[in-house]
Amino acid sequence: MALTKGDIPDLLLPGLKTEFEAAYRSQVEDSIADKIATVINTTLPIQKYAWLGSTPPMREFVDERRPSGMAAYAVTIEDKTFESTISVDRKAIEDDQLDLIRLRIRDLASRVSQHRHQIVVQSLLAGGVGIGYDGATFFNAAHTGYGGTTYSNTTASVFSMASLSTAISTMMQLPDDTGTPLGIVPDTLVVGPQLMWDAIELVESPTVVYKGTGSTGTSPTDYVNAFRGRLRLVVSPYITGAQSAAWFLIDTKRPIKGVILQQRSDVPVEFTALESASGSESAFMRDRYFYGVRARYNVGYGLWQAAYGGKLS
Repeated sequence: MALTKGDIPDLLLPGLKTEFEAAYRSQVEDSIADKIATVINTTLPIQKYAWLGSTPPMREFVDERRPSGMAAYAVTIEDKTFESTISVDRKAIEDDQLDLIRLRIRDLASRVSQHRHQIVVQSLLAGGVGIGYDGATFFNAAHTGYGGTTYSNTTASVFSMASLSTAISTMMQLPDDTGTPLGIVPDTLVVGPQLMWDAIELVESPTVVYKGTGSTGTSPTDYVNAFRGRLRLVVSPYITGAQSAAWFLIDTKRPIKGVILQQRSDVPVEFTALESASGSESAFMRDRYFYGVRARYNVGYGLWQAAYGGKLS
């Protein structure tokens, strides 16, 4: 049975909620944020993470267990509230332009997913000044480690074959708080649009060509690309402007990654409306309906050893 205009006020919001939820689920399933950050659900507005120090390594069970307490390190993340709202002319609903409204609702869902991606990448870009769990800036050339030795997870070098290979080797040699290798294996490279083609050539091309120079008399030489298949490439549109040359290596297989995306499990991403023709002030005074999304989440830093930042300034 076809809908009549009298049915629309009662049926529109439930239908648009379903449209939003389906679009949002689809976006989150392929979310960049969920790939490069550890997503933690909490019911607290402020969550303290006092477990970011090293988990003790395995040892032979000789006499009795030797439990290791929580490290003195801690990071606190306080959630923030975000919203996005669209307005729709009441005439558009009366004129049955529902397909156009549905498109805007789907785009609203996309905005939520994009914003989660944006704040995760922005936290990486701010890692040169943002404080990590050890009290130093997240990206720092002198993190204090086992035995007072200092370790680096950053470089001022531009993105290149040499700087990428150095970064990978450096990350793989990082120890935990007891001096035992953490087993970091970076698997994801994050760059912006400016470095996209260089990154594609470097990590996805089957061969690399040494171009040679006339001054040395060397000729071009092809050789197998050692980086191919080792790194997943993520190109983020949010790495732009003064930091467009920044690049990041991340170990995304670890339970605790370099960035933590904290979200409220008891306050889901909520789609609501102000649309009742009989009870809405906006509909009565301005002939407009409003549809919006609200969510509570925020980002913070996890293990500095799981991320490496290049050319941050």
